[in-house]
Amino acid sequence: MKIRNRHAAVAAFAFLIAPAASAQEPPAEEEAEVVAVRDVTAEHIGEEITVGGRAVEVRMIQGSGFHISFLSGFLALIPESHMHLWTGVDPMKRYKGRNLQITGEVMEENDQLFIGVTDPGQMKVIQRQRRRRR
Repeated sequence: MKIRNRHAAVAAFAFLIAPAASAQEPPAEEEAEVVAVRDVTAEHIGEEITVGGRAVEVRMIQGSGFHISFLSGFLALIPESHMHLWTGVDPMKRYKGRNLQITGEVMEENDQLFIGVTDPGQMKVIQRQRRRRR
């Protein structure tokens, strides 16, 4: 009887921990495919994509908002009407010279391709990987 009880106890224990052991961790946030700003073309207009590149200039245009320019001429625009969402952040200091990933719909106006950024969550500063000296 002792052997039977011992096996029953082991089986009960295994039954209790099995769901926890086989439970999968929640899926990690998928990395979005990032299109380099130099590769964004008129074919992307109307698509929601993630673009990546180095912001070379950030300037405030009165009545329009912040324009974040990339070397390729691509823009990210933060409309003045949405600037209140960037509390405690100066886009000029935060984004200039930084590698950014911006997610949103590609639009065009006057032959200028851009993404309108209406939420700070659409922009992500990417830290550069530093090389270690050997």
